[in-house]
Amino acid sequence: MYSIKEVNDQLLIPLEPCHTNLIYKYLNHEKISHTYPISLPYTHRDAQNYVEHEIRCRQYGTRFSFAIQFKYRFAGVCALYDIDKSLGEAKLYYWVAVEFWNRGIATKALKKLMLFAKNELKIKSLRTGVLKRNIASRRVLEKNGFTLQNTLVNITEYHAKFIGEQFLEMEVNL
Repeated sequence: MYSIKEVNDQLLIPLEPCHTNLIYKYLNHEKISHTYPISLPYTHRDAQNYVEHEIRCRQYGTRFSFAIQFKYRFAGVCALYDIDKSLGEAKLYYWVAVEFWNRGIATKALKKLMLFAKNELKIKSLRTGVLKRNIASRRVLEKNGFTLQNTLVNITEYHAKFIGEQFLEMEVNL
């Protein structure tokens, strides 16, 4: 089993079924839906399917999803996916519940996730895509050393919900 230690009232813990209700609660927010690929209403069954999928993939070593806890409260999710240990590469995503925005939570969570990727999985580089208009998320990535690799207009790469929007592909070497 994997774990990431608590630092400064923030902890990453493996995503589990007990997180389903909180994911359902926090992803049902219009502000999140503007930058995260969900459709509203986001149902309890959607949340349950998501958690079950993440746990199944963890067992195969292809995804590692964590609940972000801040001051012992669920605050969001961050994850590694498309893990290729032979190449030392993976992708990441994250979201933070609206009531926890602007507290540095995402920045700290990514820092911990990156350490996990490097130290536990021996990943050498991480990639992600961020909507060009999502300046706050782009800033989180930049604070963690990610640099712009490419700008593209989304055709299918970054979810059908955002077709036609500009995405920034970013990468960091660990």
